[in-house]
Amino acid sequence: MEKQNEKKVLAIIGLVFGGIGLLMSWLPILNTVGAFFAVIGLVLGLIAFFVNLRRKKILSLITVAISLGAIAIVLVTQSMYSKALDKVGNEVKTTISSQEKKANDQFKWTLADYNALKTGDTITGAGGTNYDSLATKFGKATHSSETTSGDFTIKNVSWDNMGASTYKSVDLTFTKQSDGSFLLSNKMQSGLE
Repeated sequence: MEKQNEKKVLAIIGLVFGGIGLLMSWLPILNTVGAFFAVIGLVLGLIAFFVNLRRKKILSLITVAISLGAIAIVLVTQSMYSKALDKVGNEVKTTISSQEKKANDQFKWTLADYNALKTGDTITGAGGTNYDSLATKFGKATHSSETTSGDFTIKNVSWDNMGASTYKSVDLTFTKQSDGSFLLSNKMQSGLE
């Protein structure tokens, strides 16, 4: 007994959906939509398979195979994209950690160091800590600026650990003396413990 011809309408519609799913399965982000099309193609292909149970089923089998292939490709590519994103995330995390460590290592101030500073006269700086001794002990300031107004030259300097997980800073103001040295006239800190 010869098998009857296959009913092809459902299989062709399923093949179109499965084909769209297969094409979209390679594209990042769109492969999720492609998986949806592939599932529709798979369902239609399986329905066509059961409708043609006593007939030829070639187009139905092709539809099912293409749809399953598209779904498999989506799963593999999603896994690849996920691993790539995890790798980038870990690299960023490592970079941030190393930058935080570097910022913390470069910042040498403690609360005891800050409290030991002797603030001189607020206008002349007389009796205050010398800038040069601080620069020698704590290194070059993160920010430094000088402002001259009349006979006074003010030097504002700050050390901070910008980029660290917990921000700390020491902001000092020095007044220039007649011998060219700078003496502490004002101090502020943030985050020192």
